[in-house]
Amino acid sequence: MKRLILATSILAATAALAGPYDEPYSIITVDRAPSADPLLRRVIVNRVDDVTVMSDNKAVVPPGSHKVTLDLPPRKGFNLATQYDLALETRPCMRYYVAAKLDSTTTQTWTPVVRSEEPIGECEKKFLVAKAR
Repeated sequence: MKRLILATSILAATAALAGPYDEPYSIITVDRAPSADPLLRRVIVNRVDDVTVMSDNKAVVPPGSHKVTLDLPPRKGFNLATQYDLALETRPCMRYYVAAKLDSTTTQTWTPVVRSEEPIGECEKKFLVAKAR
């Protein structure tokens, strides 16, 4: 009886410690590479689904629909940062690089965009996702 209770307790503790990498996942982050397009700017990933992003400007999320809140820091000639939401449908084992596309260099208006996306190799291997695409 004591072993059954101990085994149940261990299983419950293990389930409580499950992390974002225990299931197929997606990553939303920023691309640190400079762009040749002068209207494309690096943003800050502030929140995903109204949860503040705490780790190095990237969010690990389950696949599906997400609301990504992005901040564009103030740039020369402007004093305030601006913020927009991006609706993003993520697929399993994919990394999404987000950015801001300025309407013009003389205004603060911009559109959030997915600059690029790429598969996450270790996720594909772990969850055998590559053939599902």
